[in-house]
Amino acid sequence: MSRPVPQPPVPPSGAPRAPAEAGTRAPAGVLAPAAATAAPRRRRLRPTRSLPGRLVLATVVPLALLALWQGLGSLGALQVFVPTPTEVAVAFVRFLDPTAASASSLPGTVGFDGEGWGHIGASVWLLVSSYVVAVAIGVPTGVALALSPLFRALTDPMVQALRAIPIFAWLPLAIVWFGLGTGPARFLVVVGAVFPILVATADAVARVPRGWVETARVLGTPRRALVRRVHLPAALPGIVVGLRLGVSLGWMSVIVGELTTTRGAGVGAMMQVARQTGRLDEIVVGMVCFAVLGLLSDMLLRAASAPWTRWARA
Repeated sequence: MSRPVPQPPVPPSGAPRAPAEAGTRAPAGVLAPAAATAAPRRRRLRPTRSLPGRLVLATVVPLALLALWQGLGSLGALQVFVPTPTEVAVAFVRFLDPTAASASSLPGTVGFDGEGWGHIGASVWLLVSSYVVAVAIGVPTGVALALSPLFRALTDPMVQALRAIPIFAWLPLAIVWFGLGTGPARFLVVVGAVFPILVATADAVARVPRGWVETARVLGTPRRALVRRVHLPAALPGIVVGLRLGVSLGWMSVIVGELTTTRGAGVGAMMQVARQTGRLDEIVVGMVCFAVLGLLSDMLLRAASAPWTRWARA
C-alpha cells in the first residue's frame, strides 16, 4: 500500500508570497533581488583602429602638456628653467628657414639660423651609415650565437660583459683611436646599436620551435637552407624588436658623439654651441629634432617590416 506524498502548504488568498529560491525564476512582473540591485553594465572604452582616430588620440596628451607648459611659462614659473613653447617655435622657424641664414657665420663655426636642414642631414647620415654596420654585425652574430653551441660558449660571456659597458665609457678610447670628428661618433653609434640587435636576434632565433625545423627537414629543406627558410622568417618579429631598440640607442649615441667629438655640422654639435652660449631655446629645438627623428625612424622600421611580420600579429 503506497503512502500519500506530502504537499507544500498553499498560502491563503491575498497573503504575501515568499521570495523565489535560488535557481528558480521569479514570477512575471516581480524583479529578482539580484536583478533589482545590479548596476547597469558599463560600456568599455576601446581605442579606435582608424588612422585619423589614432592620430587624434596620440595628440591629446602632448597638446595638454604643451598647454600646461605654455600656461606655466606665461606666468613666469618656468622662466629660469626652460623657454615657453612659443619661444621654442620661433627658434625652430629660424632654424629651418634657409633665408634666415646669418651672413656673420664664419667658416668652420656651427651656426643656427637657417642651418637646420644641414644639421639634420648630418645627424641622419651619421646614424644611417653607422646603423648599417651595426645591423651587418649584429644579425649574423646573433644567429651564430643561437645556432652554434661552440660559438656561444666561446663568445657569449664576452658579449654579455661588453654590452654592459656604458656608451660614455667607450668615449675616451674612441677619441684615442679615431681622434676628433665623425670617426669616434660613428664608432659610438655602432657600439650603441649593435648589442640590442645582436641579443634580440640570438634570443628570437633560439626560440624558433624545433618542430618547425624538423618539419622543414621532413619536407626536404636542405640543412644549409634552414637559416634562410625557417630560422630567419620565424624569428623576424623578434629581430625587428631588436632593430627598433638598436635605432633608438643609435640616436642616443649620435647625441653623445656629436656633443663630445664633432666640431662641424650635426644637431648635437649645434646643441653643444647653444649650451656654451646659454641659448635654452636652441637646446630645446635640438631635443625636438632628435625626438621627431627617433619617432620617424621607428615608424619607418615598423612600416618596412610589417609585410613580413603580419602573421605574428594575427
